[in-house]
Amino acid sequence: MRTLELLAPAKDKETAIGAILAGCDALFIGGPAFGARFDAANSFADLKEICSFAHRFNVKVHLTLNTLLYDEELNKAQEILNEAGKCGIDAVIFQDPAILQLDIPKGVELHASTQCDISTKEKLKFYENLNVSQAVLARELSLKDIQAFHEYCPNIRLEAFVAGALCVGQSGICYISEYMTGRSANRGQCAHICRLPMDLYDKENKLVAHGHLLSMKDNFAGDDLKDLIDAGVSSFKIEGRLKDRDYVVNMTAKFRELLDKIIADSDGELCRSSNGECRRNFVPDERRTFNRGFTDNLLYGNNDDLVNIKSPKFEGMPIGKVISVNSKGQNTKLLVKPFKNFKIVNGDGFTYFKSGELTGFRCNKASDSNGNVLIEVHGKADIPTNLVLKRNIDTAFIKSLHAKDAVERYMKLKGKLYLENKGENCKLILCYADELERSGKAECSFKSVLGSMALDPKNISDKLKKCADPYLKVESIDFVFADFNLLTLPISSINELRRQAQNDYLSKLGKVNPDYKFTLPSSWPCYPYAIDERLVLNKSAQAFYSKFSADESKLKNIVKQSVMTSRNCLIRNHCLCSKDGGKTSGYTLVIGKHRFKIVCDCVACKMHLIAL
Repeated sequence: MRTLELLAPAKDKETAIGAILAGCDALFIGGPAFGARFDAANSFADLKEICSFAHRFNVKVHLTLNTLLYDEELNKAQEILNEAGKCGIDAVIFQDPAILQLDIPKGVELHASTQCDISTKEKLKFYENLNVSQAVLARELSLKDIQAFHEYCPNIRLEAFVAGALCVGQSGICYISEYMTGRSANRGQCAHICRLPMDLYDKENKLVAHGHLLSMKDNFAGDDLKDLIDAGVSSFKIEGRLKDRDYVVNMTAKFRELLDKIIADSDGELCRSSNGECRRNFVPDERRTFNRGFTDNLLYGNNDDLVNIKSPKFEGMPIGKVISVNSKGQNTKLLVKPFKNFKIVNGDGFTYFKSGELTGFRCNKASDSNGNVLIEVHGKADIPTNLVLKRNIDTAFIKSLHAKDAVERYMKLKGKLYLENKGENCKLILCYADELERSGKAECSFKSVLGSMALDPKNISDKLKKCADPYLKVESIDFVFADFNLLTLPISSINELRRQAQNDYLSKLGKVNPDYKFTLPSSWPCYPYAIDERLVLNKSAQAFYSKFSADESKLKNIVKQSVMTSRNCLIRNHCLCSKDGGKTSGYTLVIGKHRFKIVCDCVACKMHLIAL
């Protein structure tokens, strides 16, 4: 049986718990420092609570320690590892090879970050040979690539992004943010330069294209999960450690639903890696929380639908057409004909383009008007008739996500009640166990008094099925004795026995693989490529690459000069590709006051940006 993992993001404790309840099998979260999202840090106290809650359901917690480190930061990185290990984390996602040479706590796996640039099967083999348990594949890979990787390296688990924001830079390695703002993307401080408007000029300085030329649409591979499974992927990752709880719960629930259907149709060949029954009391819909439009990236080869050139913001779903506009003073009334199955309510937010820029407004009041909807807006809204409105704030959907029972998850327990009697001396033993055979036990002694009123078996069963903890559900109670006449202790003792046994069960829920210990092999493999010196910030990493990688001087000069390498080629998008007889030289990209030469590597189908 093959195990599948749904991996959800979490920026904080609230989001982490939401992701767990929504059905994730694992989550990734930042600690106090050195995560690739600088603004998504968490205390050890919160990490401990998150791990404790996650392990109830056999859910793993991956700690992001995936930035490049300076020499003076290595001791702090070791301290974070030590404390995070005590909190109960199950894996560390790393980029800097210095992490490999630190002391990894018992029970903690190492996972290679996407920023390790695992874009060739030789790189994957390198990490497999280092005893790394899981590798996050480069997002630019095709299904054909992934299948070849899996066949070449069958002993390492493959993790692939299936939803969320896409980095335009290859494997998320990008230097343009640091070049323009001093904020390094490799240090968790990306300024998202790729989301800005920019201009593309040809060699004659003629404007070829204007807009958000590098702003990638969001990834959504919901329709591709079966293909990814067949290709060898076992962990399906939702991007979004800066996203709010609504987004994470919605996307986690969506992919839980999709994966569960695939698992159910697999005739027992597939299973999920965590446990516990999940219930969703809303209908997940990836379109109704933040997105920039969707693409399945390069899974099926080159793709012309990668970029949302108009805006990097959330436009929303088309909701209806404006019939008439009536503005008086500081108020505007819109008569809108909603599309089929769409309902507009108070508080909804709408967007439209005005002079090429995305703008919008909130609905103050919505009311029916002969089959149409009258929307009242505070303020003047310069909106033409026949305009198709899009909704980016879906009040009713948000309300359903915030409902107390929006997502639920609990472990099913089976109870057994034993009675040991030696004359008038009796001992009552209660045991609860879950599907993983994790158990809790409690007992009490009493004297059976002849002629006393025996307890009713149904009443006992009902009492023992109760759970003060909302994440537990007792399915059944088996009685391992027949003579209830001996059971003469007060019902309060039965209740106390239940509480003690359930608390004992909860106290025994720990790490998923507590006995695992990461160790480097005695003979390290050779890193198959030269390394960009910009990715080496400490002596430990320098020594690592000096010993195990090719000479840095062998790195192509164009790569060393590039502030961005991307499979999203602007020449292919807006001009004639060389493969179609076009010219790829002489093009310039202008972002604000900065100018960049575009150099194409047509053999590899990549574009380099060189600062001028």
